[in-house]
Amino acid sequence: MKGIVLLGEGDLAVKEFPDPKPGPGEVVVRVKAAAICGSDIYVYHSNKKWREGRPDVIAGHEPAGIVEEIGEGVTLVKPGDRVTVYHYIGCGKCKQCLAGYWQWCPETKGLGTHVHGADADFLLVKEQNCFVMPEELSFIDGAFMACAAGTTYSALNKLQPNGTTSLVVIGLGPVGLSGVLMAKAMGARVIAIGRRKIRLDLAGELGADHVLDADDPELPNTMRNLLPHGVDMVYETSGAPEAHKFMLQILRRGGKACMVAGRGPADSLSASTIIAKQLTIHGSFVLPIWMVPDMAAFIVRHKLPFEKMVTHRFRIEQADEAFRLFDSGECGKVVFEW
Repeated sequence: MKGIVLLGEGDLAVKEFPDPKPGPGEVVVRVKAAAICGSDIYVYHSNKKWREGRPDVIAGHEPAGIVEEIGEGVTLVKPGDRVTVYHYIGCGKCKQCLAGYWQWCPETKGLGTHVHGADADFLLVKEQNCFVMPEELSFIDGAFMACAAGTTYSALNKLQPNGTTSLVVIGLGPVGLSGVLMAKAMGARVIAIGRRKIRLDLAGELGADHVLDADDPELPNTMRNLLPHGVDMVYETSGAPEAHKFMLQILRRGGKACMVAGRGPADSLSASTIIAKQLTIHGSFVLPIWMVPDMAAFIVRHKLPFEKMVTHRFRIEQADEAFRLFDSGECGKVVFEW
């Protein structure tokens, strides 16, 4: 089979690997859709020296596909099932795993990081990582569920937006755009803030009530005119220190925020502002596996059109072009299809 290996410093290779065979409790998934995540770009640009002496690991952690083969003892799925795949593999025995937080397991292994990932013809995982999708959901929906939509659904469940709340989404990559779509489904008045025109346009198409350019010098005044007393909630997806500062400025007293990305100095969050305005700041890391069925039901119930976010589709042989495009930011979601 073919698989994508990220080599660092903007380089990658499509390499040949043996087709996987399932052991006891394991499943081989024939991948039908696998999306590129922003976190893949960090590896794509990493220093090549860290790879010296390490075996090749296939990239990717946003897959959906069809169960191809099952190992001995597998009962949760069968060949032919359409599945999305949870991208952290826990030990299954520790306190975090038993609570459904596999991403916090001390021995957790991430697809595309510690073990072969989704950007390949086939994917080998534990049966517990496979969730059979409702027939209403496409492979594209499944790829979103694996990370971008899953991260967002978990974050918004911490904020609990509804028809009485205003919510600002900062950063309009696929995670932020998922925030626009899902927060609107929850009933919120949504203000989307980003930079790339293509993504600003997508935010409008996905239902944002107001779409604002982060580089507009009048942005603070525009926000004050829209919400004189401040916004109820902020979903911060950019990780930029300046976005963190702006988030604290625009929140009303007693407001809430959820952050799913971080880069730059820790002092980008002002303790004095958080205290004086009595703000609640949540961190959120992907989603716990127990939340996957709830998310699937939510997507089906609201008929969420994640496919609208997909602006470019590639074959795995076009990996170099696909990663260069996603790295540029001049796109929505970029997906490999088989």
